[in-house]
Amino acid sequence: MFWQKIRSGVMFVVSLITCPCHLPVTMPLILTLLAGTPLAVWIAQHGGWVYDTMTAVFILSLALGWIWMGSSDKNTREVCEPREMTSPRMANVSESDETPRLSEYRR
Repeated sequence: MFWQKIRSGVMFVVSLITCPCHLPVTMPLILTLLAGTPLAVWIAQHGGWVYDTMTAVFILSLALGWIWMGSSDKNTREVCEPREMTSPRMANVSESDETPRLSEYRR
């Protein structure tokens, strides 16, 4: 259970970093940090592919984080059993009587 929370949290952080709404801010920062390297030249020339790849990584990591957050190791879910409805008003009704009388519901 602990490791599932960790890995879903990691996926949410990856989706936050690769979110397409942040890319107009983070791409120039990445290019500034990589200035003068062949990787920066490649990213600048293939910006569309980088945006598409980051969007796909965002969708995949967000989906995996969401799935992993809700799953459990045991593959069992807790089941709530319905309780019997017992009411003090219904105490006077016998089991053989199908329909309770209106007078029994009034106080």
